[in-house]
This record gives sequence, structure tokens and C-alpha cells, in this order.
Amino acid sequence: MKKKRIKPGRVLCYAFLTAMTIFSAFPLIYAFFGSFKSSVEFLNGGANILPAQWDFSSYAKAWKEANFARYTLNSLFISGMTVVLTLIVGSMASYVLARTSFRAKPAIIGLLGLVMFIPNVVLIFPIFKMCQSLNLMGNIWSIIITQTASGLPFLVILMQSYMVSISREIDEAAEMDGCSFFRLFYNIMLPLSKPILATVALFAFKNAWNSYLLPLALSLSKPEIRPLTVGVIALKDMGEGISAWNIMIAGSVLAVFPMVIVYLFMNRFFIEGITSGSVKG
Repeated sequence: MKKKRIKPGRVLCYAFLTAMTIFSAFPLIYAFFGSFKSSVEFLNGGANILPAQWDFSSYAKAWKEANFARYTLNSLFISGMTVVLTLIVGSMASYVLARTSFRAKPAIIGLLGLVMFIPNVVLIFPIFKMCQSLNLMGNIWSIIITQTASGLPFLVILMQSYMVSISREIDEAAEMDGCSFFRLFYNIMLPLSKPILATVALFAFKNAWNSYLLPLALSLSKPEIRPLTVGVIALKDMGEGISAWNIMIAGSVLAVFPMVIVYLFMNRFFIEGITSGSVKG
């Protein structure tokens, strides 16, 4: 029986991917086990990843004493509403860009592509002043609206490229049956776009959940509306004269955990949406 020859290139590829996986996962693993160390053991450092003595009090302190329950509810509300607004506004905009032709269409798509490359840090001051003029400072909806607006350009282009790949023969058949433009969108285009909608929902949830600078700036006057990512910073002052890094990391693990659960639940739809768009487009 002839043995299958292993190509050196494939071995190098697998070795590189394995090394990158370990390199990417190591900080997460170190943070997870570091959250169970005492502050003294954590500050002393050392090469041991596992704690010498498991200490679960950091999670209790992070959850109870830093108002993490409130911050978690804020993050869930902000992220959930961002997903809803992104799907509603983004799907309608993408449908129009994918299925209609008008003179300004190339300019709009080009503008969306340009806005994608503007970092949020550049927009913080203009957004801050705009929210002040609209009397939205200290309002949780200011965070939701800005998070939705900042993520829409990329997500609209993503959905538009997917919808363009759907055959127009479906539209023509539906129009022959008397289907209107809006009914075609709701009854045909949306069901066919479920994979990309799931992908967009995951992107929108991730962006809103992980955002820090914009929520920090917009919640300065009212800490009660802070999301979880901003609330984690408050844990640094919980140590006895020193920065409580173990408690901060425990809070960070709590902040990351819901995002991991959402990704594990949506992973199949996420991969399907990405690959379907790349194959069809």
C-alpha cells in the first residue's frame, strides 16, 4: 500500500497556524487563570500560569462592589438595540443599493467605503458636541445611536454585496405575480438573506459590546448608563493602596464571557454568511 506523501508546504502551513493559535490564545488563557490569583501573587509575577492558591473572591468583588449587574444590563440593552437598529436600517439601505439604479448610487457606495476608514477616535469630539446640542448627554440612547451609525457603513456594504449576488430572476418572477417593491423586500429578500443578516447581527453586537471610547465620552456626566467595558476601569481603584489587577482581569473575563457565548451560538450562521457572500459575489 502506497503511503501518502506529506508535502512540506502543508506542514509549514499547519505549523504556522498552530503557532498563531497559541500566540492568540495565550493572553486569554493567562488572563483567565490570573483572575483566580490574589493581588499579591499576581503582582509578584512569575512563570506559573496556574495560581498557587485559587481565589474566587475577585469575581464576587467585581460583580457586587463595582455595580457590574447594572453595567451588564446596560451593555445588553445597548448591544441588543444596536443590533435591531442596524438590521432594520442596514437591510433597507442595502436592498435599495442592491436593487435600484440612480445617479448618486456610486457616490453613496464610495462615501460609505470612505467612512469605514475614519477611526472613531477622530469623531469623538464632533459626536460629543453634537450630542450636547441635541441634549442627549447622559442618555443611553446617545450611545446606541452612535454605535449604530459608526458600524453601519461596513455592514451596509457587506449586506449590499450579498444581496447583489441573489438572482434578479427571483425579483422578476415575484413582480409578475404582483409583488410590490416593499413586499419583495420583506417576503423574499430578507428570508434569502438570513445568513448575511446573522453575520451582520454578530458584527453589530460585537462592535457595540466591545466599544470603549465613545461610551466613555458619552457617559461622563452620568455613570449609571456606562456599559460593561467602561465599568471595568472602575475596578482599578478597589485594591488596598495598589491597582487591583486581579479584580480588573476578573471583571474583564466577566465582560468577555457573554460575547463568547453569543459567538458560539452564532458561529455556524456567521461562517455561512461570510462564505456564501464570498462564493456568490
